[in-house]
Amino acid sequence: MNSDEISKPNTVREALGYVFRRGIFWLGFYIRPPIHWFISLFSKIGNPPVFDPQVFSWVQELEANWETIRDEAIAVLEHPEDIPPLREVSPDHSRIAVDNNWKVFFLWGYRYEIKDNTARCPATNQFLQSVPNLISGFFSIHTPGTHLPRHYGPTNGMITCHLGLQIPKDSDNCRISIDDKDYYWQEGKFLIFDDTRYHEVWNDTDEDRVILLMHVERPLRQPGKAIADGFLWLATHSPFIQTTLKSLDEWTERKQA
Repeated sequence: MNSDEISKPNTVREALGYVFRRGIFWLGFYIRPPIHWFISLFSKIGNPPVFDPQVFSWVQELEANWETIRDEAIAVLEHPEDIPPLREVSPDHSRIAVDNNWKVFFLWGYRYEIKDNTARCPATNQFLQSVPNLISGFFSIHTPGTHLPRHYGPTNGMITCHLGLQIPKDSDNCRISIDDKDYYWQEGKFLIFDDTRYHEVWNDTDEDRVILLMHVERPLRQPGKAIADGFLWLATHSPFIQTTLKSLDEWTERKQA
């Protein structure tokens, strides 16, 4: 990731937003490493790039019911017009979601419930609500040819969790590199990792890859938890996240019109 990846402005309003985003980028570039280092000192689960899923008590229940979750995801996929490209609802992701191949169906976004969507996936929603300290939960679809360039997430105060739901048969060509090591999704199994580590994603197959993607709080001792909670609060209330939530509402309203 670098500052040149942030798209250039076309209007005065966009110019102001561009200046703000560049400022936040460079501020984050310098302050995140010491914050991440401090938070990592208080991790209850260590600091590997990829975690053993069994560390998390809720994994067993979701894996045992993965087919129920998959069936609700497949029902959603039958109406592709209801599944927006990520970059349309989260402009800040446009630096890695450079086309419309990465599509998302949000159920929970930054602790905000998308009620029209959870009503369509009641079982999945019930399982998500059983996960302690859930931040976000959504179906993530990578259509054939999806490539997410090397990037990293905003904070190690949360953990990224992928539950494989529909994985291409040619699974060797559908992979994620985390800390320069390749990993492969499996249907019904979790891949759980620290997304502040550099990672890159490919779907070089002719089938969709569908997962349930969740963000959960990293289990932390104090005072690391207080720092992580404060960072997450600031992120949740930032213009980036608020823009995403507003875009999700607007997308839903357009579909209902």
